[in-house]
Amino acid sequence: MRTCPACGAGYDVTEAVCAACGAELPAPYENADFDDETDDGYDSGDFPNPRDVGDGESGAGGVFADGSVWQLAGERAFAPTQLTILSGAEVLLAEQTLEAGTVVLAAGRIVAIYDHALPNPQDGSTFHDLTGKILAPGLIDVHVHGMMGIDTNEASVEDFQRLSGEAAKHGITALCPTSVACAAGQLSTVLHNLQAARTQGLPGARLLGLHMESNFISPEYKGAQPPTAIFSPDDTQAWPTRTLIDEYAREIAIVTVAPEVPGVLDLIPWLCERDIRVSLGHSAANYEQAVAGFDAGATHVTHLFNAMPPLHHRAPGLVGAALERDDVYTEIICDGMHVHPAVLSTVFTAKGAERVMVISDALRGAGLPTGGEFTLGGQHITVQDGVARLDNGTIAGSITTMDSIVRLLVAQIGWDLGEAVLMAATTPADGLGLPQLGRLAPGALADLVVFDAALEVTTTYVNGRVVYQR
Repeated sequence: MRTCPACGAGYDVTEAVCAACGAELPAPYENADFDDETDDGYDSGDFPNPRDVGDGESGAGGVFADGSVWQLAGERAFAPTQLTILSGAEVLLAEQTLEAGTVVLAAGRIVAIYDHALPNPQDGSTFHDLTGKILAPGLIDVHVHGMMGIDTNEASVEDFQRLSGEAAKHGITALCPTSVACAAGQLSTVLHNLQAARTQGLPGARLLGLHMESNFISPEYKGAQPPTAIFSPDDTQAWPTRTLIDEYAREIAIVTVAPEVPGVLDLIPWLCERDIRVSLGHSAANYEQAVAGFDAGATHVTHLFNAMPPLHHRAPGLVGAALERDDVYTEIICDGMHVHPAVLSTVFTAKGAERVMVISDALRGAGLPTGGEFTLGGQHITVQDGVARLDNGTIAGSITTMDSIVRLLVAQIGWDLGEAVLMAATTPADGLGLPQLGRLAPGALADLVVFDAALEVTTTYVNGRVVYQR
């Protein structure tokens, strides 16, 4: 219990007015003089006093790769006007769900989490009563070609900025714009424009870096990739592309390759040396070739089951190798069309939510009605019954969004909401080596999404700032 400064009576941390004398009580974070026997969370070590954490902008702390919370160095007392208090929502932590918790933001980071609602301190802080809402880490899409008419391969600087804003409407706080195989000249323009957009500033979701569905894939399992842009990394026409990768390595997050293609097993460690994640996909690899790719340094699989041979009990191939390896992250398209719900459940069970990254693989047609037409890599695509198809009937990416995926996983697949969000936010962040994203934890970046009871997005925060409000 704490003590009323007016009459000395004890009161609970959640009370705003003293029951004994009627005096207004100080807000929980206005007084650091707490005894060690209270259960208010401040002195138990569970939650820091939000005014006594380090400077979130100093780079002094964070969430480490092993999941431990940043040790924030350097005392900083936040003024009430610097605090945003999100109170009363169902809060989805990675390890548990708080039925009615509070998350406090300051300086672009999460500075405190409480397992109960807090009253409005009315002290100049920004207070939001989220009772009846769901507060989750912002969603992260590591494989998205575009939406609302925007295509990564053709995007201008302004298009990338608009993509950032459109993504935020769907609870996406970070994404990897994804390119299809193309000539070096076009790739140069894509990387230049992406770099400029990231440098100039973005109105919504973070653009984490390009996901290249690269030239170094199998012609047999090219899917919707243009065949004229597919070649070996040892081919002479590959050198301009490799030069661009080297020059723009900081703008590239993931490169998809097929391990059986000559020269790829040597390319994989070359990419890893540049801090680029390597994903195996669009591949005819057998089991042994897939294992060789993982052993060379690949850590991801691009849209498991799609654009690769199916799993066979005597020929496990890339699918079997991916399911077997505990150190491999698997993308999986969750639009209800690309992979049967029963197979989705099987993969989730086999891999665990900590190794499955749900993706949209969305094209510029996301948001277009049935009958909508557009192009991908110069190929004509039509939206038919909720599916994007080439003229020959081949499925070509999806037209779904990450918030729709969360709703599908919960309503149709029957997964727990916390696990669905883990695969849509936390696991993608971990797979990219960005544990300061994708989680609600003290010290993490304040990228959050607020859902209503129907799992529709109401508010999106990036770096503690509202970037979308319904």
